[in-house]
Amino acid sequence: MHRFRSILFSPLAHVGNPAAARRVRDLAVRNGATVTMLGSVPEPSRLQRMLQRAEHLDALQAAERESLSAKLSRCFPDRTGIDVATRVTSGDPALRIVEEVLRAGHDLVVVTVDDETPRATVNRLFRKCSCPVWVIRPSRARVHRVLAAVDPDPSQTDINRAILELAASMNELHGGELHLAHTWELYGEATMRHSAFMRMSAADLQALLEEEAASHRAAIDELLSVTGRSGDPWQIHLRQGRASAVLPELVARHRINLLVMGTVARDGVSGLIIGNTAETVLDVVRCSVLAVKPPGFVSPIRLADT
Repeated sequence: MHRFRSILFSPLAHVGNPAAARRVRDLAVRNGATVTMLGSVPEPSRLQRMLQRAEHLDALQAAERESLSAKLSRCFPDRTGIDVATRVTSGDPALRIVEEVLRAGHDLVVVTVDDETPRATVNRLFRKCSCPVWVIRPSRARVHRVLAAVDPDPSQTDINRAILELAASMNELHGGELHLAHTWELYGEATMRHSAFMRMSAADLQALLEEEAASHRAAIDELLSVTGRSGDPWQIHLRQGRASAVLPELVARHRINLLVMGTVARDGVSGLIIGNTAETVLDVVRCSVLAVKPPGFVSPIRLADT
């Protein structure tokens, strides 16, 4: 099981999510991890600072900090077996989360979201946070279903290893079903189907598609073997099409609760899920998402810059 040692929990949802707090607590207890709860209150705009007295704004921010601190403290009424700290700051939530990760070396960020949570906040975390980000949505599902989205390109073995390990660990923690998805496209298929300058029979094209599908299935089997995950009970979904379209359909069809996927990777790798695709999928799916960075990813945020 993947081990987390330092978890940063920041409830961004406007409505409380007790189930999310329980999951964080269970994960912390299972891993012997510390938990830091982080909240951020909005800062006054430049115009507000011009129009209102400084002492009045300071009093407002102090009251908001106290209120937020009390709210965070209520997230974990039972702290038996876990070390919990609370920090309240001000400013952009995503920026403050990334700064806290850089400052304290957290190895997992957990945030709660709902329909009122600004998408820009989560997208910034996807792009700039150096550790995995677990975005938890409200759910009443009784069966836990985890879907790992991978690309078996040999150059991406390290990030795929992390995705598979985290998906299997979450399944081990909660029980339920373990799914694996890979999407692929046949290079030049539209040209082979429709171009007046290339003649190919429907039978020949179908044979090419079947050969391509078999190659991708063999690559998935090889990936599971190389990463040591072939013994896990994967339900494998190999689909032709773009990841941004196929993954939401798989999530809905199989009632997935948690999608584990990569967010940032080398450009030019066909079919690999990169930042924009991950953000597009997050906007469409209704499940929770665990976003993984490739090894060696360095956040563009620097503490010295803030």
